[in-house]
Amino acid sequence: MSDTYLPGDTRQRIQDLIKNRKITQAELAEKVGLSNSALSRYLQGRTTNLGDGFIIRIAKYFDVSTDFLLGETDIIEELRLSAETAKLLYTGKVDASVLNQLIEHPRFPQLLLLLARYRDETMIAGINAMNQILTFIRSLTLDQANLHPEDEDTAKNAAQDLRLLATPPVTADTNTIQNLFMQIVRDIKKNAESASEAQQAATTEVLKLLRENLTKDGESVDLSKLTAEDLTVAVMKTISEAGIPEEKLTSLGASFLDLLNALKEPDHDE
Repeated sequence: MSDTYLPGDTRQRIQDLIKNRKITQAELAEKVGLSNSALSRYLQGRTTNLGDGFIIRIAKYFDVSTDFLLGETDIIEELRLSAETAKLLYTGKVDASVLNQLIEHPRFPQLLLLLARYRDETMIAGINAMNQILTFIRSLTLDQANLHPEDEDTAKNAAQDLRLLATPPVTADTNTIQNLFMQIVRDIKKNAESASEAQQAATTEVLKLLRENLTKDGESVDLSKLTAEDLTVAVMKTISEAGIPEEKLTSLGASFLDLLNALKEPDHDE
C-alpha cells in the first residue's frame, strides 16, 4: 500500500471513511454515542484513548472490520487493488456509483475475461490459428479447381468465400469487446431511465398529497394567504404520509419553519 494513502493509523482511517461516506464528524459521533468534542480531540491527536467499545461501534457503523480500522489489514490489498485505484475511488475522481453498476452487471465478468485475453493475446493467437486453417482449406479448394477444370468456377467461388471469412485479429478482438461494453452501457442507461421514471412517479404522488393537504373542506387554499406555519404543517404531514416516521420530523419541521420565516424577513442591508 502507498505510504501516502490509507496509512495504518486509526485516526486517518476514520477521517477517510467520514469523507468517503459523505457524513460529518458530528453525525458519526451521534451514531456511535460519542460526544463530538471527544471524537474531535481524538481525531486531532489531542488524546490517544478512544476506547475499544467506540472502535467497535465505528467499525460496525462503517461496515468495516476492526482490523482494518486499527490498521491490521488493508482492504485494497485484500481486493488486490492498486493504491492508485483505491485513491481514485476515495478522492471521488472515479464515480463509485457508476463503477458499482459496471461491476454488478451480470456480463461484466465476461468483459473482463475478454480484456484479459486481449491483453495476453490469447484471443489473437486463436484467431490467427483459425485464419491459417481457412487459408489451408482455401488452398486445397484451388488445387481441386486445377485438378477438375469443369468445377473451376465453383471452386473459385468457394475459395473467395473462405478468404472473406478470414478476420483481422485486432478488429475481431476490439469489435467483440466494444459490442459487449456498449451492451452493458445500454443496460445501465435503461436501468437509470427506469429509476428516473419511478422517482418521477413518486414525486408526482408526493405533490398530489401536498395539494390535498393544502386543501380545506374540498376547496383550494389561496397560496398567497398561507402562513409559514400552515405550509410547514402541510409539508410535514405530506412527508409523514410518504412513509417518514413522525418522531423524526420534529426537528425538521422546526428548521423548515425557521427557513420560511427567514425568507420572509426583509433584507436589513437594503
